[in-house]
Amino acid sequence: MSTISQRKALLLAAVIPAFLVAGCGASGNPQAMKGAESQPTESMMPTESGTESMSPTESGSATMSPSPTGTVKGGKVGAAVMAYFDALKSGNVDEIMKLFLDTAVVELDGVPTAEGSSAIRKVIQQQVQGGQNAQATHTIDEVHTVGGEDAFVRTTSTMQGGQVMRAFFILTKQDNGKWKIARLMSNKG
Repeated sequence: MSTISQRKALLLAAVIPAFLVAGCGASGNPQAMKGAESQPTESMMPTESGTESMSPTESGSATMSPSPTGTVKGGKVGAAVMAYFDALKSGNVDEIMKLFLDTAVVELDGVPTAEGSSAIRKVIQQQVQGGQNAQATHTIDEVHTVGGEDAFVRTTSTMQGGQVMRAFFILTKQDNGKWKIARLMSNKG
């Protein structure tokens, strides 16, 4: 198994419980979440210097607060996700594509799975047509990193007209220090 495959397997092992907890919380079943609430997890927190650090949280999810320097929630990982949303709002397909790995996979609600740059570009072009994303608001709900090389981000977006969308991002840190989107999955809230 390659190093990249091993890192992605570890990341998935770390985030699957987060998916389950988020799903249980969304279903309104507080009993399903018992036990998960008391286990601290490591979460990225911006520090006063604006750099990323790891800090355990009691609730099992990342509670982020902006640093005095105005760092984006989730530090550089959060900034990469917000860059995606900003480019989506502006309709800049080329800028969006720079944020994805060439081998990325995108699964958007109601759209067939897109694997690789060419297929993702087609899906993104469909998403920006009509400008429905121009007035959307986006919130980073949770950020987790694994080994400093991979990260999971959960977001909530309110689209024009009030429709709520949820998204999960898996990002990988590149040799140049930039975070790129490896996986994106979204559905209606």
